[in-house]
Amino acid sequence: MSHPSTRVRTSLGELQGLHDGGVSAWLGVPYAQPPIGAQRFMPASPVAPWGGVRDATRFGAACPQKVMGSMKSLGPALDEDCLTLNIWSPAADGKKRPVMVWIHGGAFRLGSARAYTGAHLAAQGDIVVVAINYRLGIFGFVNFGEALGDKRIASNLGLRDQVLALQWVREHIAAFGGDPDQVTIAGESAGSMSVSLLMHAHEARPLFHRAIMQSGALSLIHDRETSLQVARLYLDHLGVKTLAELQVLPVPALQAAQEAVHRQVPQTVPAAPWFDGSWLPASLADARSASTAQVPLLAGYNRDEIRFFELWRGVADVFLSRERMAAVLQRQHGDGFAAQVLAAYPESTDGRRRLGTHMSFAMPTLHFAERHATRHPTWFYRFDHGHPLLGAAHAIELFYLWDMKGLLPLMLRGGPLWGSRRALAHRLRRHWIHFVREGRPGDDWQPFDASRRATLLFGHRDRMVDDPEGAARAAWAAQDSAPGMASLGPG
Repeated sequence: MSHPSTRVRTSLGELQGLHDGGVSAWLGVPYAQPPIGAQRFMPASPVAPWGGVRDATRFGAACPQKVMGSMKSLGPALDEDCLTLNIWSPAADGKKRPVMVWIHGGAFRLGSARAYTGAHLAAQGDIVVVAINYRLGIFGFVNFGEALGDKRIASNLGLRDQVLALQWVREHIAAFGGDPDQVTIAGESAGSMSVSLLMHAHEARPLFHRAIMQSGALSLIHDRETSLQVARLYLDHLGVKTLAELQVLPVPALQAAQEAVHRQVPQTVPAAPWFDGSWLPASLADARSASTAQVPLLAGYNRDEIRFFELWRGVADVFLSRERMAAVLQRQHGDGFAAQVLAAYPESTDGRRRLGTHMSFAMPTLHFAERHATRHPTWFYRFDHGHPLLGAAHAIELFYLWDMKGLLPLMLRGGPLWGSRRALAHRLRRHWIHFVREGRPGDDWQPFDASRRATLLFGHRDRMVDDPEGAARAAWAAQDSAPGMASLGPG
């Protein structure tokens, strides 16, 4: 007979969960009707009630994508019926615990909620952890509506999925011991960019109360014109002219089109959110000048972000070449600005890596925090503790924040989670949990503002430093580079 705390009654029906690491978990919980078949490329709708007790003891499918390596971290399968979420809670006991909703990264075309199991955070912090799936790549982030002239296709379907998940949390998380009035949205890379966009989406703002951004903000997406050009490349490759023709194509054909389009636009990703002028602001400039959600923000980046992409080619290659980065800067900001920025980075391997790190993730995240901090409480970090060979590469902090087991996490951390690495993981988790619970990461982390730019550097020993990137930051003059908004030429 199951423990009572793993069976939960919601207004949609009952769910049977399981025990996981001393807490209760409910896995593969649907939050929306999967828009597949004749509904593909349409907005998702709230999930319908079910009869009886629904099994929630196994992870659901990951959304369709090109698998990189093993499927183990994604889930049991790939399927369009993937709009599910996973929940970990100390108990479904009616207690109102703060909630953290995690939005996974993966360049808007890879990843799964399955990779992020939250039992350890739920137990350590007495919080509820939710990890969500959302449509990826061609299924969630291509501007087919405008390209086909079909108003039935809404913009930014993957982001709209995220909002539906947040609406589900607001309506149902109380049944799992969570407080719908204390929701933190958090994410890394594409997940962090999603958080920054949700902070600009009026439909999303009532659904969360704190935000965490790990490496990424606003700029690595598409403007409207780029999104339209990219969508037309898809249609040309697929040879379709109507939504009905698009909807009946098999998944492998759609994925093959995504790979083909990526080869045509190597300086950007082949599917990404875009500034649509309705659900989101009309441009990057409009987003930068608009107000953000009135919530506390914790944000930061990793010191050596671009080192990750030296291994994982084909995702951010523009940031691996000083010449290509210089070309983007010149196209977007002019020769004078490009020369000013480039002068801050030596013509060396280390200089090129630092430029790539700053152009891709560091400066957009820092600039977002600067703008937000003028009105709302903000805390900023730089993660400096790295692998002996890779440094503090993109995503490496995830292997400290999350309880990830196996050979890959062990290799990327440079060893098991013992000693100083275990202590770092404890400090990182403590700050994140404190922020989820209190709206601030703890008394030992000083707030960020434009005068001091106090930044917590995570390392063997953490330390607060004012404006650690001062010289480079000044060269950027608060501007962001956006390769996905430049010319669609070869770069």
